[in-house]
Amino acid sequence: MVDFGGDFASDFDIGTTVKTLIDGVNELLKRVNVNAGDAVALSSLVDSTRQHNIDVAIQVINEGVDELYSRSNISLPGGQAESTITLVTNIREYDLASNLITLLWPFIDRTNTQYLNEFPGGYNAMLLFDPQQLFTGLPFFGSISPITSKLRVDRSPTSLENGKTYTYEYEKDLGMALATDPMPFNNETFRAMVPAWVQMYKREIRNEFDAELWKQAMGRASRSVTEQSQRTSYSPKAGSQYNSYDWPFR
Repeated sequence: MVDFGGDFASDFDIGTTVKTLIDGVNELLKRVNVNAGDAVALSSLVDSTRQHNIDVAIQVINEGVDELYSRSNISLPGGQAESTITLVTNIREYDLASNLITLLWPFIDRTNTQYLNEFPGGYNAMLLFDPQQLFTGLPFFGSISPITSKLRVDRSPTSLENGKTYTYEYEKDLGMALATDPMPFNNETFRAMVPAWVQMYKREIRNEFDAELWKQAMGRASRSVTEQSQRTSYSPKAGSQYNSYDWPFR
């Protein structure tokens, strides 16, 4: 289930029910004549006769939402999360959150006000900095290993550093999967997105795609979601300009 954080519905039109994933699937399938004639609207995302169409609809709806926010240079509502790592003696690599998409440096030891920054030059440069991997003590830098997808730190913690906890922020995967998962925008943007989803669906199913119609629909949706973001930008739920947490190093 997608959790966009806070009182999500209050970010949109008061008294208006936020559309859900199944609303998007039904609207899309109606536009492409899958839900036509005797085919009633779906009440769930499981239907033996239309399952492939449903699966493709879910796919293109999620892809369309990602594209919309990427084109609009806006973070998805509730798209940021927080987690921690705890240093362990002689351990250099640490698991990160399973739904992590983008890591927002630095890691912060809030108890001791210490920072773990990204190593300049990345993972390989960090390995060259300590080719024999002999450095020990409090880590100052880290990088995500392209081999294990874990965080690797520049020094192996000793018993003195054991137990120190670092908090990190990250952008998470917000893919919709459940019928009741809410759309991350108001109904105006929802209506604007439907024609874009239709073109993406036709490309997947029929190898048809009207690029001009898709651009027009995405343009309308982008303007709508940008205006919506500006209207709610005073709220902490809308995010912060300091998402990268790099202010101590500017």
